[in-house]
Amino acid sequence: MKKLFYFIIILIFGACSVTTEEGEETNYGTNEGSASSPTELTVGTAKSGTVGRSGYSYYKFTTTSGAGSYKLAISSLSISDSWYSSASVNTSIYSNSGYTSASKWNSESCLANCILYFDYINLDNNTSYYLQMYGYGAVSYSLTVSKGGSEGSKNNPVVLTLSTAHSSGTIDNLNYYGDSYYKFTTSAADNYTLTMTNSDSLDCQLYSDSGFSSWVTYSSYNDCTAGTNLSEKFTGAASSGSSSGLSASTDYYLNIKGASATVKTTTYSITVAPEG
Repeated sequence: MKKLFYFIIILIFGACSVTTEEGEETNYGTNEGSASSPTELTVGTAKSGTVGRSGYSYYKFTTTSGAGSYKLAISSLSISDSWYSSASVNTSIYSNSGYTSASKWNSESCLANCILYFDYINLDNNTSYYLQMYGYGAVSYSLTVSKGGSEGSKNNPVVLTLSTAHSSGTIDNLNYYGDSYYKFTTSAADNYTLTMTNSDSLDCQLYSDSGFSSWVTYSSYNDCTAGTNLSEKFTGAASSGSSSGLSASTDYYLNIKGASATVKTTTYSITVAPEG
């Protein structure tokens, strides 16, 4: 009788053990933060985190390193129990705390340790931005937001002083994506020259508005021919080869653009001066 009793006890515990193991077969992971209370990331400091299987984790960072491009490094990436054949983590960046699709700029996926550039879009200075992570499995990682190579933004262009070299110019040099933004104020109505010391190919365009949307002219007089050591004369609206020059005491906006077929950070000195 005792033997039968012990046998029944063993069967009960064995059944419980099997049930527990079956319940642990799928690791659903843990989500971090929420849309209303995202986890704070400090620029330049690594932060360990997780996102659950088919779930979202929410993060926020503030651009304390100045306007320009920012990048997200994902390291120590581990993905388990993925429901998708290409196990990955997907990251979207937003400009508002509502994480609404209208403010979403770009989404990028990471299959292994990687660096995400979000199409090299320049961010404004001292502004909060929001990251949403989606897990195709139970994911753990280390996240580090850091300053990229491009400087300035459309809302916060780097101010150039006439005839004075800005010797610390940088750009994430990639064709169609890398951009650095500048602003200068003319002294008198005159032609103005751009001189740069870029060893890698770059391009440029001059604008008359702070939104960097209105070209000073569509002719070749006020945009560069892509190349090294850019040198261009800005002559204002040109007609039949003649020009009145740029207007006096007026703000102009200069966009330096990447022209390299491969990703690289290019440094340069940039000077804008009146022809006199």
